[in-house]
Amino acid sequence: MTDRRAVLGTACLEEHHPVVYDSFVLDKRDDYVAYATFKLGSLDDAREVVNEAFFKLYLRWDEALASENTAAYGWKILHDGVVDTLRKRDRRPSTPTGVMFEPSTHPVTGIPDEEIDRVSLRMQVNEAVDKLPDRQRTCVTLHYLLGVPVKEVASLIGLSRSTVRSHLAVAMNQLAIDLAESGPPPAAHEKGHHG
Repeated sequence: MTDRRAVLGTACLEEHHPVVYDSFVLDKRDDYVAYATFKLGSLDDAREVVNEAFFKLYLRWDEALASENTAAYGWKILHDGVVDTLRKRDRRPSTPTGVMFEPSTHPVTGIPDEEIDRVSLRMQVNEAVDKLPDRQRTCVTLHYLLGVPVKEVASLIGLSRSTVRSHLAVAMNQLAIDLAESGPPPAAHEKGHHG
């Protein structure tokens, strides 16, 4: 890592840092961080992944410019970084050594039934979104879950607006089917919660 940081430091000090690269980073950074934070659940992890993605992109900038689609090239680097981080987490133990997780059947006190029902519904939606093909999942996450306009989604991931709209339409049809099949989450009072 020391070598990488040394290279990054040198790269940042170069007088001929490409203006187009700087513009690309400024244009994409906030959306990259929002997406990575949503996927990783941690702003610190997201910033680290995004910084690493931009570093890799900087090193391959000529190749990115020569590619068919610079935005898609950059997005792939970010996406791969998020996936790698999630894979590393999966290899780590998720609980401290010696501590077992035991689900509780006791009601959660102090939390209104409606709030518990919303959490359950969010979990169902997230599970259904996770089952979508990659591009559909990315479009739904950016547009519906993070509120990024279709035009910006297209620019961000390097697709045409019509392709993004198509992915969204197909994804929403599939989500409607999946969520209808799974049915509504049981109301909190049906799960033994007596508020």
